[in-house]
Amino acid sequence: KFTFSWQYVGFGVPGQLREISARIFQTEREKAAQMMSEAASEIQQVLRATLAEMVEHLRGRLSDDPDGKPRRLRETTVTKLRDFLDSTDFRNVLDDRELKEQVEKARQLLSGVTTDALRNTADLRGKLKQGMGEIAIRLDGMIVEGPRRKFRFEDD
Repeated sequence: KFTFSWQYVGFGVPGQLREISARIFQTEREKAAQMMSEAASEIQQVLRATLAEMVEHLRGRLSDDPDGKPRRLRETTVTKLRDFLDSTDFRNVLDDRELKEQVEKARQLLSGVTTDALRNTADLRGKLKQGMGEIAIRLDGMIVEGPRRKFRFEDD
């Protein structure tokens, strides 16, 4: 069995509604504004959380195992973070200045750093781990945990 459904989404309030009822028009306008505000906030939080996750992953890879040996660091860990940092200007449609600041700090830390150098230079690993730790702390303060979805049940 297969079903298919769709929904037309408009990001505004139809002008004809104003002619029917000014009160309903205003109510719908406020709902639309709230929906857009919530969507913008969710976009901002997703970008911040994604960066925080990637920074924390790299930071974890730069730590040593309990036996004192460096953890295995894969090229993709650094590459994925760099790719995200490079695409953040495009993704940051809300011009989140706090996010941009942390992205710039991460870019500076990774500037000129190779994965091989991170694998073989303990001082570089320590410096990058400390810098990523500072970014992670800042990002943790920027991420607001809240409900992901809201369900509204209107009375009939």
